[in-house]
Amino acid sequence: MAPAFSSLALKVGEGALLPRKKLSLRDQAYEVIKAKIVSCDLKPGEAVTVTDLAEALGIGRTPVIQAVDRLMVDGLVEVMPRKGVVVSPVSLDELVEIIEVRLLNEGQAARWAAERIQERQVSDLRANLENMAKATKERATERLIALDREFHRLISAAAGNSIMAELLGNLHDRSVRFWTLSLNVPDHNLRVCEQHAEILVALAAHDADRAEAAVRAHISAFKQNLVSNLMGG
Repeated sequence: MAPAFSSLALKVGEGALLPRKKLSLRDQAYEVIKAKIVSCDLKPGEAVTVTDLAEALGIGRTPVIQAVDRLMVDGLVEVMPRKGVVVSPVSLDELVEIIEVRLLNEGQAARWAAERIQERQVSDLRANLENMAKATKERATERLIALDREFHRLISAAAGNSIMAELLGNLHDRSVRFWTLSLNVPDHNLRVCEQHAEILVALAAHDADRAEAAVRAHISAFKQNLVSNLMGG
């Protein structure tokens, strides 16, 4: 078994990292491998073979190959001769490109969400924000990352456009790798909570202009934090 997966106790079908609905082996493999990449348990530039992945997940090679094909489309892995499956590296150029696309699309999603959001969705966002505040006090990094992704997923859902939600889901997965690699700025998580609170106020008020501005400010702050952190200044 590959060293990268020596800590992977989860086998496909156990469900710890998977959505509750029943998934094919291909989709289960995709979700598990993606989760390891997004959390940086599989680090940028790390290589692993299809055989290693299949053995770690307790399934055959075919669904793993299919999962890898999908991860290639997502931009999370590359398949290289004599190396096998290589986790895509991260770079400032990639960060800038992701941020540009997020600013354009997530701003529009926030506008739609402000116009279409339902009270139960506002309640879900409030609960998420409360849990994020608790996780911030407890310095629970993994929980913070999960809650941040869920906050943005809830906004995408409230926007009411499934294609946009799928696009943003991929962008958020790729963004999380940067966050995971650079969570060492003092009070950063507290500022994120404050930014989420501003977004929530705008959405609850059905104020599309304010919601878009708040989301764009949040994403720009994310970029500024990461560029400063990754550049070491």
